[in-house]
Amino acid sequence: MGLLSDVLGGGTDDSSTGGVGQTEQRYAILLNAGPEDTPTAGNAFNYALEFDDAGYTVQLFLDGKATKWPAEFAENPDRPFNRDWEAVEERGLLAGACGFCANAFDVAGACEESGIDLLSDQTEHAPAVATLAEEQYQILTVG
Repeated sequence: MGLLSDVLGGGTDDSSTGGVGQTEQRYAILLNAGPEDTPTAGNAFNYALEFDDAGYTVQLFLDGKATKWPAEFAENPDRPFNRDWEAVEERGLLAGACGFCANAFDVAGACEESGIDLLSDQTEHAPAVATLAEEQYQILTVG
């Protein structure tokens, strides 16, 4: 199917996943790359879509400079990977943005105007990676 399928083995052989079938595996993609690193961010959007296409549960989190993406796409809709960004949003794969980081980069308002949930306030970092691990998410950091 694609690179992720090749790397992760693609099938539903429960023996390689500790008894968890392919569609039961969960992935949290923590994107840290902002608009100045478009190719890296584009990879994260593509990974989320490919996981979703393959039937996995996947959530994309905007962290650090990645919290700038909602404002960037609103201001520059012709940016590369805009279609992928829109597909991630339309499929409900975007979990939200770190409120601490969005406030630090002065883009909290732009996130909210774009309909992106802030997962914390300006004093707390999010997402809580330990909680994601407890919920059986495999955590991938990009950027």
